[in-house]
Amino acid sequence: MAQLKTRRKKPQSYSGYLKLHELLQLQHPVSYPPQHDEMLFVVAHQTYELWFKLMLTELESAIDDMYRGEAREAARLLGRVVAVLHVLTQQLGVLETIRPNDFAKFRDTLRPASGFQSTQFRELEFISGQKDERFLDLHKDDPKGIEALTKRMESPSLWDGFLHLLGKKGLLKVGNTSSSLEVKAIASVYSDSPNSDVADLADALLEYDEAFWLWRNHHVGMVERIIGRNVGTGSAAVSETLGPYSFQRSGVSYLKTTLRRRFFPELWAARTKIGQNRKS
Repeated sequence: MAQLKTRRKKPQSYSGYLKLHELLQLQHPVSYPPQHDEMLFVVAHQTYELWFKLMLTELESAIDDMYRGEAREAARLLGRVVAVLHVLTQQLGVLETIRPNDFAKFRDTLRPASGFQSTQFRELEFISGQKDERFLDLHKDDPKGIEALTKRMESPSLWDGFLHLLGKKGLLKVGNTSSSLEVKAIASVYSDSPNSDVADLADALLEYDEAFWLWRNHHVGMVERIIGRNVGTGSAAVSETLGPYSFQRSGVSYLKTTLRRRFFPELWAARTKIGQNRKS
């Protein structure tokens, strides 16, 4: 019998495993003459996109866990995402070292590119339940971006997964619910089973919501610190997508409107209901 030849596996190296040679060649500042702080700007935003990729991976898994009724594992993964959000918030401090006059030297070279066009950030909003078809237009020149966002639009969100789990546990009637019934069910979880896996998951979702809000809030402050109340580099695209009024709000003014958003308003409302029940 002929001897089978086995393929010898080459020992793994640190740079080979992480594809560092390729990764470190992906930073290409475009300003001319070259501006020192543009490298920081590029690296910081590429790093954000890598963290976004991890967040999406973990949130997808958390949703799958909720549909399987595995509240504890879903809560654990949400805790990891919250830890990433803390890193993203701290990372803003690095961007804040860019002085306004230094950013102004290369800012015009970025137009019309904008963080508004981050497909992964918009995916994070969609997977968290904030789905808005109008934002698809920001990616009309990016077929892969449109495909990814369309898939997110049609896929279950974190809240969908949580409601399914409540139904699976017999805490909420599936398919025949309303916001008020959801709030009532969540409040009863805290009142009747405060130490349960479901209560821990509700806390993990709310912590994720809060951490995302804190990051948004710090991001608004960072942008205002660097560009003041001027419009952002993607203002024209935002205006075309969301209407002329949004153009007047682009930049810091628009970002401040996002601070009013909550992914899971029913979780916050349940807090209010619990307080009201105690008074009565």
